[in-house]
Amino acid sequence: MPGKHSFKPCVGFASLAFPGFYLGEEKASEKHGEILARLKKLRLQTIDCGVVTDRSAAKEAGRVFAEKKVDCIFALLTTFVPDHFIVEMLDACDAPVFLYALERDYDCISLVGAMLINPTLYDLDKQYQLHAGDFSDQKIIKTLMVFARASMMKRILRDMRVGYMGKNPDIMFSMQADEYGLKKKLGVTVIPLRDFEYTDRVKAITEEEARSDWRDVKTLVGKVEVSDADGIEASKSFIAMVKMAKERNLDALSINCWTQLKSRICLPIARFNELGMGAGCEGDLHSTILMRLLFTVNGRAAINGDFMRLFSDENEIMFSHCGAGSFSMARSKRDIVLHESIETRDGIGVFFPADQPGTVTAVNLMGSRAGYRLAALVGEVRKTDMTYEGNPMRIGFDRPVYDILQDAVRHGAGHHWSITYGDLSGELELLARFLHMEYHLLSIA
Repeated sequence: MPGKHSFKPCVGFASLAFPGFYLGEEKASEKHGEILARLKKLRLQTIDCGVVTDRSAAKEAGRVFAEKKVDCIFALLTTFVPDHFIVEMLDACDAPVFLYALERDYDCISLVGAMLINPTLYDLDKQYQLHAGDFSDQKIIKTLMVFARASMMKRILRDMRVGYMGKNPDIMFSMQADEYGLKKKLGVTVIPLRDFEYTDRVKAITEEEARSDWRDVKTLVGKVEVSDADGIEASKSFIAMVKMAKERNLDALSINCWTQLKSRICLPIARFNELGMGAGCEGDLHSTILMRLLFTVNGRAAINGDFMRLFSDENEIMFSHCGAGSFSMARSKRDIVLHESIETRDGIGVFFPADQPGTVTAVNLMGSRAGYRLAALVGEVRKTDMTYEGNPMRIGFDRPVYDILQDAVRHGAGHHWSITYGDLSGELELLARFLHMEYHLLSIA
């Protein structure tokens, strides 16, 4: 399938030591082996370059990391080291660097070396973090993983190819997308598509192929209240989308459904996201990018929802859309109902309450080459019903939801939010810093 990745951050690992000054450099190999063993137990792909003791070795390690296309570099300082070591490494591989001063022996003075390096990286405008201590600290492991995932997200965006068909709906001015801006700020490549590229592919799908696919779909849901003719049409659209993504080497696909396609594309979009090939609703290129990005972090589909309603008494916000949620976001198969669109009274919508319990992160991306901004919310999914017949998700927050709304207004957040399980606020904050974007976590004051 196009656009698939291992979803494990690729980390280049090297230990640094400065020989000849009685700093305990003879222990460097032992320390390196110990930390490498710890790294191999984490959800990481590790590229090991051993112990680096001079500038030429640092340059060579950088070359190896560049060749392997690492997402970030983990540089372990086992002793004091000159700042030129890191500079040489980053000259060869300009990736975000996680600098760690391993503090066990007083005579190694690794933190002194780290503080020597700090202003060098700062003034060279490198992307980095600096930490110190003993690596057995679980807090440091967690911090490294957040850093590695944020670095991977940066790479995913830089490599992402998104098909863009139909632009934005004529009723949604704020969803205008700047293709140059997305390339310049995020690295995303936008591939313009013509309507006929999609419609011609739909026409080419055989009745037999679509009918077989539709039979499979019906086994995945609890209730089907639509005709086989509509189901077969939806299967043709889905198969055509997948083939177009494969032929054009796309990771995600934004199709403006408003209004000609509307109810004909909801089920295909739901299934497309299930495959990890992001698709937002209503031609929202920004949410399409986020849907793909969130899948790569979690390995499961996200859901797209409008910022729909405040429940001040319960301190909850309901997000929902008109029925294009991926099946895996439902509690169970029996909760999923396929019936006509609630907006057009024809075609097919995918309906279920999205109320699997757990912590979720909701993300909104807005902007242009003049400046992009990410807004995020972290809360807990609450039990809900079909008060709004789409894919309603009610999320509870510690912060008053009215205050959240006012901050969303203050920071120019939009109406489409991509929602995934887990707290990704740390990764998103780092990603925004890497990309020189605004970032606002609205769920805390």
